[in-house]
Amino acid sequence: MDRERQIMDLIRHNPFISQNDIAASVGISRSAVAGYIAALTKRGVIRGRAYITAEENSVICIGGANLDTKATAKQRIRAGSSNPAVVAASSGGVARNIAENLARLSCAVSLLTVVGDDQAGQWVLKETAASGVNTSLARVLAGEKTGTYTALLDPDGEMFVAYADMEIYDRFTPQLLQETWPHIASSKLVVADANLPAETLAELVSRCRDGSLPLLIDPVSSGKAKKLPSDLTGVTAIFPNLEEAAELAGAAPSDEPDCAELARAIHERGVAHVCITVGEQGVFHSSADGEPARIASIPTDVVEVTGAGDAFVAGVAYGLLHDRPYREACRFGLAASHLTLQTDESVSSRLSEQTLQQTIEERFP
Repeated sequence: MDRERQIMDLIRHNPFISQNDIAASVGISRSAVAGYIAALTKRGVIRGRAYITAEENSVICIGGANLDTKATAKQRIRAGSSNPAVVAASSGGVARNIAENLARLSCAVSLLTVVGDDQAGQWVLKETAASGVNTSLARVLAGEKTGTYTALLDPDGEMFVAYADMEIYDRFTPQLLQETWPHIASSKLVVADANLPAETLAELVSRCRDGSLPLLIDPVSSGKAKKLPSDLTGVTAIFPNLEEAAELAGAAPSDEPDCAELARAIHERGVAHVCITVGEQGVFHSSADGEPARIASIPTDVVEVTGAGDAFVAGVAYGLLHDRPYREACRFGLAASHLTLQTDESVSSRLSEQTLQQTIEERFP
């Protein structure tokens, strides 16, 4: 391992260094250097020639990137009738939103997704890149239609009903993971949503487990949570709401769910950390080897709920990237959600490292 570190130091200093020069500097044969390079490349620590080293504190988000349309009703929604509303379009998708939140928190973040070769896909990628997210890994699929999400919100900003047209994610195959694996493996943290097909999710969980890569998963919905493999060993943390937690635990929905019991059942599937979001009550965190705890939410005058869950996951990821323990990372998540809930934006333009830290200091003294 000492020689491996020596080789990495030489490559960081000069990415174009030859294997002969490395061999001369380290004092081993060129063929031995080639073996080290092959092993480092396979693990994703470096990426080909010139040798691209893994960026510290980088994160990759894998999953959905959609065109979102939100219609907020001006008065109580009446079924079977025309409802006056304010309509707005924006970039969306769980993985994409998490990525943008992390970019606003000054993290080095990439997005692996699929969009169609249409105007919507071009616009979503352009807007996402403008926010600071690396979109070079995104695939534009010929003849496909970019995913769309259409939500109707009541005057209080609560979701009344939503429609999702996301058949394009069926084309997000395990082969795409294989092709981009060196980029994925070079990240410090992997965040995925359950918009991916079942076989792709299974491949991702397996590869992250085998590569000891920290993997966070957002189930997205109870229906999409069903696509996750039965064996979740290798999933570092999962972020369900109560309905999704019941699905993951194989439990019947209840008016008074037992979060500790649901978490235990999810741990039995192999997940190390379970963070169940419970709305105004905050988040219930449980680790496979520690005592569970409920972390209170921050009282908020809610403008709109869309994107709050994505902000929570991003806040937790931010805390983990900065080596904070999970309980503290959950407070970062709640602070990010608090900032998002106060706006009608799916990703709050107010979110930054400074505003997040200020919120933490004010709300969690």
